Formats: sequence, C-alpha cells, structure tokens
Amino acid sequence: MATATVPVRLAAGALALGLAGALFAGPVAAGRPAPSATLPGAEVTVVRVEAGTDDDRRRLLGLGLDVVDADESGAELFLYDDAEAAALRAAGFDPVVVDHDRSPAALAQEATRAAEERAEATAATSELPTGRVSYRTLDEIEAELAELEAAHPDLVRRFALPHPTLLGRTVYGVEISRDVHAPSGEPVFLTTGVHHAREWPTAEVTLEFAWDVLQHDGADERVTRLLDSTTMIVVPAVNPDGYELSRSLVNEQKRKNCRVAHGAVPTYEQCADPVNAGRGVDLNRNYAPFWGGPGSSGSQTASNHYGEAPYSEPEIRNIAELTAAHQVTVAVHNHSPDGRLLRAPSSPLEPVPADVEAYDALAQELGAALDWPAGPWPEIYYEASGVAEQNAFYTAGIFGFTTEMTPGHDGLARFHPPYEYVVDQYFGTGSYPGSSMREALLIAWDAAADPALHSVLTGRAKPGIELTIAKDVVVDSSPVAGAVLSTPVELSSTLTVPASGRFEWHVQPSPRPSQYESARLPESWTVSCRNRSGRVVHSQQVTIERGQSADLDLRRCPAVPPRGR
Repeated sequence: MATATVPVRLAAGALALGLAGALFAGPVAAGRPAPSATLPGAEVTVVRVEAGTDDDRRRLLGLGLDVVDADESGAELFLYDDAEAAALRAAGFDPVVVDHDRSPAALAQEATRAAEERAEATAATSELPTGRVSYRTLDEIEAELAELEAAHPDLVRRFALPHPTLLGRTVYGVEISRDVHAPSGEPVFLTTGVHHAREWPTAEVTLEFAWDVLQHDGADERVTRLLDSTTMIVVPAVNPDGYELSRSLVNEQKRKNCRVAHGAVPTYEQCADPVNAGRGVDLNRNYAPFWGGPGSSGSQTASNHYGEAPYSEPEIRNIAELTAAHQVTVAVHNHSPDGRLLRAPSSPLEPVPADVEAYDALAQELGAALDWPAGPWPEIYYEASGVAEQNAFYTAGIFGFTTEMTPGHDGLARFHPPYEYVVDQYFGTGSYPGSSMREALLIAWDAAADPALHSVLTGRAKPGIELTIAKDVVVDSSPVAGAVLSTPVELSSTLTVPASGRFEWHVQPSPRPSQYESARLPESWTVSCRNRSGRVVHSQQVTIERGQSADLDLRRCPAVPPRGR
C-alpha cells in the first residue's frame, strides 16, 4: 500500500497539505443574524431506527447522519431535511419520528432556557461551587477564566492556545498548580469541554471543577495533596465558534466547527447561514492517529466529517500541540449525553492496546464512580476514528478517556438538558444517584499523579538551568483512498532545575504503543540542555518504561549566567 507523508510538525504549527496560511486569519464578522431556534433549513426531527447488528450499525454510521445515541437494538438520529430521511429509507432503515423542533417538547425546552436565565438574573443559587443555575455563555466562560487567575494568582495561569479559531477567536485555558509560574516537572492532568458545540454541560463541569479545586485547597486533604504534586490544565471550550452559535440558539443543535469549505476561512454569516447548517468538521474525528477510518466520513455535510487532513482544524491543532508540549499522563475529554466512559481502541482497525491491563483498570474505576459502562468505544458505544483518545495514546502513551455525561434525556433536550441535571451529574445526586463527575475527575487527577502509571526521571544538575525532554514520533491515519497519511509529531517539554540541584521529572514512558500490534515501539527520550545562544551543549538518551524510574547526572550542563552579566 502506498504511504503519503503529511508534513506536520506540531511544535512549529505547520499544517498538513499546505493549508497553513488560510486558517489563521479571519476576524469575526459584524452584522450577525438575530438568534433563532427556527432558522429555515436548521429545523431538527428526532427519529429512531432499528439497527440490531454490528453490520446495521456500521451501515448506519456510513451514511454520515447525526447519530446521537446507539444501543444494542437501534439508534436515535437528528434529521435536518427530507433528503436525509430519504437516504435512511434507501439504505433499508425505517425512521420513526420521536420529536420535532416545533413540538411541545421543543417549546418546553425553550421555556426551560428562559426560566434558567431568569433564575440567574435574580441571583438564585445551586450547590455547585459557583452556585450557578444556568448554562454559561461564551463570554461568561472566558470572563471566568480571567477571574480564576485574578482570584488565585499564585495558583492559576490563564493562557491562550496558539491557533485562533476559524472565526478569529482566541481559545483559552487555565493551568492550576502550586508551581504554576515555572516548569516544575510535575505530572499533568488535562481535562477539556466542548469539542462538540451543543454539548453545553461539558463546559459547566470543567469550570466548576476548577473552582471546586481552588475552593478546597487547604481544606480537603486529597485536593491539597494533588495541588502540591501535580499540574492540572483545563480547556472548557475547545470549539468556541460552534458553542457561540449553539448557545445563542442561532443553530442550537450545531455539533461541528465553522468550516464551510476546505481550505477557506469562513465569515460568521457563512457559518450561521442555515444553508450551511450541516457543514463543518467534527473536531473529534480530526486527530491524526487512525484519521479517516471507520466511524468518520469524508462528506462535508456528514455529522462525523473528518476534515481535509489530519489536524487540519486549528481547534484540534491547539489540543494536539498542548498535549505534545506537556507531560500529560491522564486526559479526560468531556462529552454528552449517553452515560458511558470510553477509552481506546475506538476503531476496529486498532489492536488490543499495549498496557491494556492498567489502562482498562483505570477505565473501570472511572466507570464505577459514574455508574456507567466503561471500556473501548466499539464494545459499549460505536466505532470512531481520529478521536482524542487515539491521539493521546498513540502519540505519547497517555491514558485518555471520553465521558458521555447527563444521560437519560430524550429528543432535543438530549445534549443540554435542564440545568438541574448538570448539578445532579456533578455531585452524583438527584437524577444520577452515585454517578458523580466530581468524583470521576478526582480519580483521574489522582491517577495522573500515580508514578505506577507513568515514568519518573530524577537526577542532578546546576540550579536554575532549563532542561528539555523531546522525541520525534510518527502517527498514521487509516487507509484513505488507498494511502496512509503519516504525520510527524514533535513531543517537547521543559523543566527548570530547583535551587537544590536535585530534580524529579514525571514523564510519559518512552516506548510508545504501536498502532498495528499489541506492543510498544522501542523509543527513547532525549534529555538536553542549551547554552545562552541556544545551542545544545549536552544531551542524553534515556529509555524508560511505564512505572519505572531512572536517575540522570546532568551536572555537565553549564550554568547559565543571569542576563546582563
């Protein structure tokens, strides 16, 4: 089989297939249309079809329609026009209407949104750390990230991810750590929300968890210990363009980003135009490992469209580069609404993962905290390719997971149910007794700190110098049009040696899981230091397995004199 190489160097931000210059420009256009849940062409009908076999489900996913839930007997879908209903029937499925966006259920949902916002305006409170009673707007999410930093300047650093969205927005996250202003060598826990625009609860849970952690520092032994020993990174809205359109009800059921045509930067009006309601890239199908495979589609109107190339979308380059530049050991990417905890493999093309015992043990622990089925995507959900878990695992051996929260809601309320359900899901109370997102995130964070699940480098070097750990890896797409696209990824992060001259660096294992067999690739890290001019003056190769530690003597690295001397 032919192999095509895609020249992506993530650390440098290059873009596959030469699209770089087209994606970073494009300010948000003025003159936005008034919000409406009933824009012509964007109306939604919820249907159920019978799909009781793996072949049925695979055939259904191959249509590229908006499948919102699947079980052992069938699936529910959102249909946006008569042509989609006709495509279902032509494929041998008999859709049964469950709900329609002008139905009493849809009108009740709109009334729920209005009631929540009235409650917020009258200062009503919930049990959440912030007391919120309604879904945040994008502006509120971004304001709270700044507020977190202002309220806790010694513990929180707000940062901008490197690539603006297609509409020119900056994507923000926060880093939370006792050593937040210096690269300290701590293991990193990453959690994100809103890969998919309409999944509003995911932004709520990630932000509430950040506030929760900071409020309990010094009062809760578990939280305090983890703040002492780890770094947590939170990105509440990976897809702010899509979230803004969904949350403002311009296109409430929007799933994807604002890509209207490959290689072109859209305007806001183009993204909001009802004619383009079905266009965009499914950001959780745009990661490079196994890109383009089963459970994703090349059709630009398919709900699971994988995009023009691996990492073609700036929002996904942001997360891929964030992961590549930090020693993330556990990652949780939050979704809604189907009550499952998912890990790799997600595609039938993948082998049983290397380290599957430890990986699945953590999945089952998280599943127990959530009272949900837990395991590989194809076993408990449906197949998918180019997803975040594949990216984490095959680029760096990270144990990555998807949560599908706030289950049990039908019709149009499925992805963002009444806000009371977010409160219940966070604490595991009310509608979700014993299913606590708070507890699951604490377990995942605790696992990120566990040296048995990653590797540890210790050693000696001159105080104050910066060490770099790096390796170049290559990940492969699924076979697309007869070719495998091979994407190079540079993993590189730094550590500042403390005043004691002794360092402890929690890192990902150097042997990386193979995409083709249940084995690890025999790779090594390069640990190096540079002089004032930036030239590498000493480097050392180290091979270290998961659960192992190694001691390095880097005293040959020269001390760097203070600037101005």
